[in-house]
Amino acid sequence: MRVRRADVEKLHLRQLEHLARQIEARETKAKHIATRKNWLERQTNANYRNEFDRIRGELSHFRGSTVDRAKLNRRAAELQQLFSSGNV
Repeated sequence: MRVRRADVEKLHLRQLEHLARQIEARETKAKHIATRKNWLERQTNANYRNEFDRIRGELSHFRGSTVDRAKLNRRAAELQQLFSSGNV
């Protein structure tokens, strides 16, 4: 919202206070959105790290079929690629 000086001079005090509250509310909303985005990103990263650690733990004590082992190795490689490319 762009307000010119001439328009501001014509406004009443209550209108100016209302405009100030609107500007503050928009800034607060933007900060909250950024904070929530940051939290979700950190949560997603932690989930990938936990999955990778779980898979490595399963592979170190693995006693199942080779097909399951191959699936775990593929998923571990996918996650490792995500980590190395900087996406996670």
